[in-house]
Amino acid sequence: MINRLRNRAERQRGFTLIELLVVVIIIGLLAAIAIPTFLGQQGKANDAAAESLLRNSASDMEAAYSSTQDYSTITVAQLAAIEPAVTFQTTAANAAQNQVQVTVNANGYSLDTTSKSGKAFDYTKDLTKVPPVARTCGTGCVW
Repeated sequence: MINRLRNRAERQRGFTLIELLVVVIIIGLLAAIAIPTFLGQQGKANDAAAESLLRNSASDMEAAYSSTQDYSTITVAQLAAIEPAVTFQTTAANAAQNQVQVTVNANGYSLDTTSKSGKAFDYTKDLTKVPPVARTCGTGCVW
């Protein structure tokens, strides 16, 4: 019995070229399916980070409003004191660097940022409109 197994092992030296080619083709097909799926998920994660940044910034705005009861008097310095990890500014902002553009007026505010994938996100609160909060992110984007 052992001699038969030993003889059989000596005759089978490895995989044939066809078997190796089939395995390489299967791995290539799986990679062709998986890579685009992964890249799509990365873009979704970048957009979700930008949305989260604006939601947190809106909470910071409401915290600042509770002190002054006037949106128009809120400054980026006040917001930076509430949330030091975020850069609040009055110019265009980039979510990849935790930046939020702030615009205030007597009836509310607008918070804007751009995700790492390039989508522009806007969170606006206007007390003269119903509903007072509007969230937009450009064409083909649902927030």
